[in-house]
Amino acid sequence: MPLVIPQDYTATDLEIEHRVAYFREDVGINLHHWHWHLVYPFNAALNIVNKDRRGELFFYMHQQIMGRYNFERFCNRLGRTKRLLNLREPIAEGYFPKLDSLVAGRVWPARHANATLSDVYREQEQLKFDLHDLERWRDRIYDAIHKGEVVNDRGQTLVLNEEKGIDILGNIIESSILTANATFYGDMHNLGHVAIALCHDPDHRHLVSCY
Repeated sequence: MPLVIPQDYTATDLEIEHRVAYFREDVGINLHHWHWHLVYPFNAALNIVNKDRRGELFFYMHQQIMGRYNFERFCNRLGRTKRLLNLREPIAEGYFPKLDSLVAGRVWPARHANATLSDVYREQEQLKFDLHDLERWRDRIYDAIHKGEVVNDRGQTLVLNEEKGIDILGNIIESSILTANATFYGDMHNLGHVAIALCHDPDHRHLVSCY
């Protein structure tokens, strides 16, 4: 049976970004992303995580999705996706998913327009990190790229060559058990997602669900 999602389910044409909601809300696209992380988890038995070129494929999958998304934006008279360079600036676009959990009886939270990111401290969920952490990890990764080398957790230098460089970087940016140095380079990708997802209630004072 086909699953039909109304065009104006999450927003209206009063929001210009709604022109490409059909892509962002697409069940197939979201299923593809979810399935990729099932096949390439960041935490499991080593023989499951350590698949050939895992870090490289992490980069490639996201690059391909963003490439197609930008193509859809151009077709709808929208500009290229803006990079989130400053974690302290407001996020102009709001998002109201209109989803709820039949199990928990709670709605999936919205992000209002011009929301800002905050330090996350949700003790019940064992989540605690600062925006400074994300900025520090980002700067260290940039520095490694410019130098063409990373330092592993044993103090050894790993050269980012044409054969393995992108694989090493991919496993650092989405920190998995394969990361060269989790303490130094952190977990920018996963916790970046969390910071955006929890901007509505970063310290759990309103007891709003996590994602």
